[in-house]
This record gives sequence, C-alpha cells and structure tokens, in this order.
Amino acid sequence: MKCEIEKDGTISLKHKGSWLLKDLYPGVDGKQIHSLEVRREEKEILWKTAEGEIRCQIKEETEQDAELVFSLSNWSTKIHTLSFFYQGKTEPQGFYQTARGMEGDTGYYGRESLLKNRNTASSGLCSLDFGTCALAIYTLPERESFQNKNRDFREYRYETVFELDAWEREKYLKGWGRQKKDKEFRLSCCARLEYTNGKDAVFAPIKFLITDTIEQSLEQAASEIGKKLGARTDKPPAFFWSSWYYCYYNFDLIKLKQYLAQLQSMKPRTPFQYIQIDAGYFPSAGDWLLASERYAGGMKEAFDEIIKAGYKPGIWIGPYMVGNRSLLFREHPDWILRNLEGEPLKALIMDNEPKMWGRQDEEYYVLDTSHPDAMEYMRQVFRTFRSWGASMFKTDFMLWGFQDSSRVRRHTPGKTSVEYFREFLQMIFETIGEESYWLGCIAPFQPFIGYANGMRVGGDVGACWEGEYGPQSLLRCLAGSNYMNHNYYQTDPDAVMLRDFHIRLTEREIYSLALLAAVSGSCIYTSDPLFALSEERQKLFRFIQPDGKRRKPYLPFLGQERREIVMVHKERTKGLIYILNKSEETIKELYSMEELGFSKNWKVWSLEKKEEEMLWQGILVTEIPPHGCRLYAVSAQKKEIKSLENLWGFFKDFEE
Repeated sequence: MKCEIEKDGTISLKHKGSWLLKDLYPGVDGKQIHSLEVRREEKEILWKTAEGEIRCQIKEETEQDAELVFSLSNWSTKIHTLSFFYQGKTEPQGFYQTARGMEGDTGYYGRESLLKNRNTASSGLCSLDFGTCALAIYTLPERESFQNKNRDFREYRYETVFELDAWEREKYLKGWGRQKKDKEFRLSCCARLEYTNGKDAVFAPIKFLITDTIEQSLEQAASEIGKKLGARTDKPPAFFWSSWYYCYYNFDLIKLKQYLAQLQSMKPRTPFQYIQIDAGYFPSAGDWLLASERYAGGMKEAFDEIIKAGYKPGIWIGPYMVGNRSLLFREHPDWILRNLEGEPLKALIMDNEPKMWGRQDEEYYVLDTSHPDAMEYMRQVFRTFRSWGASMFKTDFMLWGFQDSSRVRRHTPGKTSVEYFREFLQMIFETIGEESYWLGCIAPFQPFIGYANGMRVGGDVGACWEGEYGPQSLLRCLAGSNYMNHNYYQTDPDAVMLRDFHIRLTEREIYSLALLAAVSGSCIYTSDPLFALSEERQKLFRFIQPDGKRRKPYLPFLGQERREIVMVHKERTKGLIYILNKSEETIKELYSMEELGFSKNWKVWSLEKKEEEMLWQGILVTEIPPHGCRLYAVSAQKKEIKSLENLWGFFKDFEE
C-alpha cells in the first residue's frame, strides 16, 4: 500500500499501482478548507489557512497497511466536525457500514443500494469492497491517560464517522449528441470535536488495511481495535434467565420464588449462570434503591432468594434515566442534563398510552454525569447492588448519555460526549469489579469497548415475525455485527423465544431463530417459563445451550446482498453449516463446498432430516421455505454422524 502526497496538495491511497482513494483533502464543518499555503515533504503535508494549520504525517506503510496521523495547531475558531478528508474520490463495488449502536443499520451495500441511499454513514470503522480486495479504515486510540485497578484507560476523545456519498448524474457527451449516466462516490472521514478542542490537538491514527475480503478486513480491524482498548473477552458466553420477555414489568418477588422453585425441580436442571431481574422493581426511574410494591423488602431480599437457589443475581438498570415523578428529580433537579435553552432534556415523553413499566412518569430526563454529586450517587447505586450480591449488570438506554456536548448544557462543560461517556463507564467498572458480567444495551458500540462483556446489537424481539418487535432488526444486525463478537465483547441477539403458548411465531420461526442465536456464538438466554414448556421445546433449549467456549462463525457471503444468512463453523476436520431464509419466498440455492470452506469430498449430514445429504459434484443443493433454516454437520471422516443432544456436542463427541 502506498500513500502519496500529490502536487495539488491532496493525498492518494494506492494499492499495486491502482488508486483506491484520491483527492483526500481536509474539511471543517462540512466544507473543504481554503489553504493559503501548502507545504509538502515526502512523508508529511501541512495546510496553512487563515484559521490555523492542519498537518498530516504518513506514520508507516507496508504492503498491507498504512497509518495517517493528523494534528491541528494554532487554530483560532472552534470546530464541531473536523474532516481528515472530505469528499475524497473512490470507486468501490460495495461498502460495509457499521452501526453507531443497537438497532442502527449495519451490513453490506452494493453500488446500486449505495446510489439509492445517497448517504451511508459508518461509525468508527468501515470497509470498501474493490472486487479484488477490501479496504478497512478505522481509528486507533493509542495513548494512555491513566491507569486504574491494573487496567489502562486509553485516551479516546472523539467519535469518528465515515460517510459515503453516492449519486448518479447525466453528462452530455460533446459530439455524440446524447447523455451518459455517470456514477460518483465520495468518502469523508470525520472526527466530532463538538466545539470542545483548544487551539492544538493530535488525533488518533487513521489506519488503512488491505485484505482479500470484506470479512477479513472487519475481523482484523476489530481485533486490533479491541486489543488497543482492552476488550473484555475472557469470560465464557453468558447463559441466563431474564424476567422481561414473558412477564415484563409484572414480575415480582412472589413470581421469583415460584420460578426458582420450579427451575430447581426440572430434570435435568438448567445450569443458568445468572437470574436477571429486569425493569419494574423501582417506583420511578432514577430511584433505583427504593423498594416498589413488587419487591416490598427491596432487591436484597430478591437477590438472597436467587443465591439460595444456586444462581448468581443479575439486575437491569438504566443509569442515565430519571423519571419526572422520581424522588431523585424532586430533590436534585440540578443533576439533570439541560438543552441550550436551560430546559430539562426530554429523552422520552410518555404523557399518552402506554405508560412505561406501568409507572406514572410522563417525562424521562437524562442524568448529567458531569455533576460530581450525580456521579457519586450512581457510584453508590452500583456499590449497593454489588454489596447485595448482584454480579451481572444489564445497563440499558446508554445512548441517552452519549449527547453531543455542543447541543446540551452540562454542569461541568469542556469535554466531548465520548469523554463524559467513558468516564461514567470507568466509574461503573471500578464499582462492580472485573468479576461482574456487564451487558450493554441501547449503547454506542465502540466507546463501550474495554468495559462491557456483552452487547445487544438488534432491537427487542417479540412473539411474532411481523411488526415492531419482529426479528428483522436482529437478522440484519446479528450477522452484520459478527465482526464484533469476541473482538469487542460477546454479541447479544436478545432473548430466545421457546414457548408453545402465548406466541404467534410458528414452529419453523422459533426453530430458525433459536438456532441463529446459538450458531452466532453469542450469549444465550430466555424469559420463558422453561418448566411449563413441552419436552420438545425443552430439548431445543438444551440443544442450543453454549458449552462454555468462545465460538464464532465465519460468513462466506458477508460481502454480498443476499436473501439468506449463511454461517459456518470449522474446527480441523469437522464443521457446521447454518442457512436461514429471511425472505418471504422459498429459496433454492447451490453452494460449492469450497466456497463454504470445505473439501468437496467431506461428508454432509442434515441434522433436520437426520440423514446424509448427497452432494452433486461437490455442490450442496438446498431448498428452504420462508423463515426456515437448514443445519448441516460436515466431516472429513466417513463414519455415521449421530443425533446430537447439544449443537456443540458434534465437535466434542465425534472422534477424530
């Protein structure tokens, strides 16, 4: 790879003699800068403007990667968004967009989809497909600012965003008397300074990485980012029961005791790590330690029951949430984040049906963690839960605290949203400890690296395929976020629906989604009353139970827009192939064993039909109905593959 400083004051990125990006030139707040002078050297360029100077150094170059380091000096005006390069030219075959956080759009877009979208934004990391290679671009926080409890707190100040603009315009061809449609693609890389920077700043390196495929580029980039930020990937996949997705906020101490007794009576006993109490235990959001009518004795009593039953207690909390009827708001209105007009920032308005969690709060505000007393209050909340026995924490609605500092009033101003956010995360981590399991939800993905053990990636799942709580968000986000799994943290596909009552998912849909969660290598949990399920559904849950190993599939068609999801696991001479038809029509597909990563001579066993699947000239032929799936076991050996009680037993029980 070669970064070249051109005579016109721009930068070009070339690979094997062909340009991938060119006309790279800085911008400020959505406009290219106007240079009064450009100074060029072999590995450095300086743009001098009336407002100050922007410098770019080519830090390193190899055949596979390169790094650019930008700095700002003697700048006289405040900047909201600094573009390291603004509207640089590129000609990709496709673009891989990574979401800012949960429910955000993530995944691959081909050229026609990019033209239809017009603007496609990617947070922290993107990858461009050039047909013969893929180019990942990302930032690498690298400087240590302080250490705490044997963990480095890496300097991470600015949110980085990549924007690909695409349009099609007609050009008149002189002398030909006709129009020609011309497609144009422009890429920008921006850091959001939010008017908080001073005159001078040195930014984290921008890394360019060349690989053969989109998946390789994302995997290598995510692995490097995770290591730089101290990703917590050492724990086994979480396996737990949550109170939310069947009982919702109606769960109480009486139900808890009943469920615990019935779970203990099951044969075999389900080895949950945690029993997690979700929302509904508090009288109003923000009053986390006050008892509600559902838990009159407080949460310590509930945690004691869970511990007595042989499980570890888990708790849901929305640390930034403050209800307008809460004691917290009445006594400390100065702890609330305000808009520029000085009014409380209203993150949620519930003055109509339905009321969240059955509470009377009409408005929900955002806690201002720049206020030292508000920060200390939340420290006390987490410390108390931990002292009562909680060792799993699900922190929800975390994006509420990730507010652009230029658009809100904070008690203590002067830092970016990333800085305030990670300071709050650092406090929580110090309080709950390394031994606790931390699950993030509705959260920004990259700023949470180094803190969360698990992260929700898609929207809430519900009891039907269509509608607001259907799995469409999950289907795109879980496959799209596969690169994060076990590089940043464990991905969380949300609760597995297993019940055969009070549900509108079909048998086929329940089976497909349960296997998707398992094959993804993510954490697994349910809210269903397992003891009330049919034996077949209980068997299904035992089948998808994680085995304690960190497992991760590869996606051979990640760089394509397809109707199906294909996930593959391979361990030496064994493998699993999972194919889900997410469309509304039956699909018939041919898959070369080589493109799936196997030899055409390997044996394929259909786990649905419990029989050997015959290949046609090394091709797997499959037909899948809408919302259905196929699961195949693959082996280099010829011996018969037995029925499995657990998905991962195939890798354990089948002898080499």
